[in-house]
Amino acid sequence: MSSMKYEDMRARIENIVNQPIRKFKPKELKGIIERYHNNHPKSKEAYERARKIIPGGVEHNLAFNHPFPLASKRVYACYMETIDEVVLTDYLMCGGPIILGHQYKPLIDKVGEVIQEFGPCHGLTNEYEYLAAEQLQKHFPSCEIIRWLQSGTEADMLAIRVARIFTGRKHIIKIGGSYHGWSDQLVFDMHISGTKRLESHGIPKEIYKYIDSIPPNDIEALEQIFKEKKKVAAVIIEPMGGESGANPVRLGFNKEVEELCHNNGTLLISDEVVCAFRLHMSGGQGYFGYNPDLSVFGKIVGHGYPSAAALGGRADIMATVAAGVGGGAKRAYCGGTLAANPLTCAAAYWAMKYVEETKATEKAGRAASRLSHGLNEVFEKYNLPWFSYNFGGTVHFHTSCVFGLDLNDPKQSGQIKIRKDFMDEMGAALVDQEIISVAGSRFYTCMLHSDEIVDDTIKKIDKICQKIE
Repeated sequence: MSSMKYEDMRARIENIVNQPIRKFKPKELKGIIERYHNNHPKSKEAYERARKIIPGGVEHNLAFNHPFPLASKRVYACYMETIDEVVLTDYLMCGGPIILGHQYKPLIDKVGEVIQEFGPCHGLTNEYEYLAAEQLQKHFPSCEIIRWLQSGTEADMLAIRVARIFTGRKHIIKIGGSYHGWSDQLVFDMHISGTKRLESHGIPKEIYKYIDSIPPNDIEALEQIFKEKKKVAAVIIEPMGGESGANPVRLGFNKEVEELCHNNGTLLISDEVVCAFRLHMSGGQGYFGYNPDLSVFGKIVGHGYPSAAALGGRADIMATVAAGVGGGAKRAYCGGTLAANPLTCAAAYWAMKYVEETKATEKAGRAASRLSHGLNEVFEKYNLPWFSYNFGGTVHFHTSCVFGLDLNDPKQSGQIKIRKDFMDEMGAALVDQEIISVAGSRFYTCMLHSDEIVDDTIKKIDKICQKIE
């Protein structure tokens, strides 16, 4: 993790949200948007075509670049080539799962072998199912039993169902601003703490009868909830803090949550979808030093190969997930025809092995630290209030700081749109410098982001800072 202390991060977030946002010089912004249109005509055409057949023209939450989404032709190493043959330094990394770099040849060969020799999907157990589970357990000893699933959303959904069955309780508590997929019950208080049901369209409010949230890092608020609601089944956390650490966790907070849970007979669910193998080989729990009852895994566990997710945990808790058709003891019903298919499990098994062998997590973390340190030097040079930090291979750079808004403050609560719009403009400015990011505010590094590539990125962000008023 970068050397910045939590208290400094909080102070700098407060500083950004309590002052008007810094904007691009109008002429510079006009140039950025014009070049975007001129340099990406085929992407624009693809978007117009897609809009006729796909809602909003994009399938991925991360794909909506401003002023229109880019269409990728191919990815390789740490680059993305668009259909307009523009080569971008890739810090999107498919939304986080790529840490060996794109098209890692040894992994492709192993996955190709499964397709050609065994077939990708059987409907019966294949040895890769338990080989991959054993490999995951090696790095996550808290996961005595593991069930493969198809997405992080599914795994989180199953985790809260298991917690309710095992404890016989109903209430689930999450941390405000954290993302745990898009299942009905968890589309609550996402992205920005305090939004509560703002994004819960199409979901009856009764669904949230047993879901509640606390402000980030507020252990007293959690203690209060335990006093009011004695029947808490589980608390679910994003180990780095909401939005993969955009709202950074206070060191020691996760351990405090664990102790509070265990003193109250409540389960702790650690959502490791982004942290596993990217923050640390043993995810958030290994990095921050706490012991959850259940752990959720998603995309990165299969290094971006489709249909990769898992739920792991204590054997007695996970016993509620045993397969089969009804009858007998209460159990957490879950299905998935494609879950644990040989293709996904082989990808997961070999990806975990290669990440360990190559020390990819450490290399990505070093690149991220170099990048966040360089960004801070640039921001200081131009006297901007912006700042950057990293948790392992995840770099955050706060400019408009939309995730840090306090919605109880009337001055800040009306700022969501204007601050989000600036992040979109920042995303366009990065594309103008041939860099692809996550939402104009986050970089995921991989082991192939060399010192030279990182230093070049810092120089390009220096050029962007020159365009700010």
